Amino acid sequence: MKKFFKDNNIEFYSLIPLSKCKVVKKYLLDKNGFSDNASVIMMLFPYRSKIKPINLTVYASVKDYHDYVSELEIKLQNYIKSKYPSALFKVFADHSPIDEVHAACISGLGFIGDNGLLINEKYSSFVFLGECITNLTPEELGLDYTGDIEIKTCLHCGKCKNACPCGCIMSRDEMPSGIKQKECLSAITQKKGELTSEEIELITKNGSIWGCDICQNVCPYTVNASFTPIEYFQGDIISCLDINTLSSLSSEEFKKRPFAWRGHETILRNVNLYEKYMKEECNG
Repeated sequence: MKKFFKDNNIEFYSLIPLSKCKVVKKYLLDKNGFSDNASVIMMLFPYRSKIKPINLTVYASVKDYHDYVSELEIKLQNYIKSKYPSALFKVFADHSPIDEVHAACISGLGFIGDNGLLINEKYSSFVFLGECITNLTPEELGLDYTGDIEIKTCLHCGKCKNACPCGCIMSRDEMPSGIKQKECLSAITQKKGELTSEEIELITKNGSIWGCDICQNVCPYTVNASFTPIEYFQGDIISCLDINTLSSLSSEEFKKRPFAWRGHETILRNVNLYEKYMKEECNG
């Protein structure tokens, strides 16, 4: 497995027993025939390239990572089955039977920041998670189980909290009892239907038509963070999504973008709001 990861530029990975993980969707384990004795290979996929997007979050400027994980599973299948034809394994990402962030933390791949994101010391929070669950033993995988590690903590410098345009990064002690925590800008950009005037202003003035990287960009770990070594996330990047670019995407190309799951109307609404605002600013 070490050779496979090296060949695919996967630098951060770790093997842990399934029994140490927090199971959140047991039916996925049952569906795929896994017992409590299974092993989990946690994998970290950094996705930030040298091209900085203008009006999209970094994760939305690259191709959908779910497609990357699907391609990786095919490669893994060919690799593992060639050595162990009867091996049982399944790759998950996002829709997972375990709490991926918790598993990443206990396996030494990162820690939780005050903004709720997983932070890796080398790549900051610009990382996706995935895992391979298998019945192969550590010896068969050529990996050792990760021992008990000391989970690192956030610096608690307050930069993400101070920079959040919606003021939604706060500790539990600061949250008023009975009051719902504010929605972050990322969630607002993904809402369907009509937006309030306040929500429109947040989208336009912060120049984001999908997602938000503000809390990630100000994080001290981002200052010297490395760019992705994974080729998949280095090409076909949309640095600025305008009407012309959106219109030029075919149905198949649109489906490959991370924002496609919300539908064409939502992203088109945001693009129109953004372009209207920029035009007004220019006319000034």
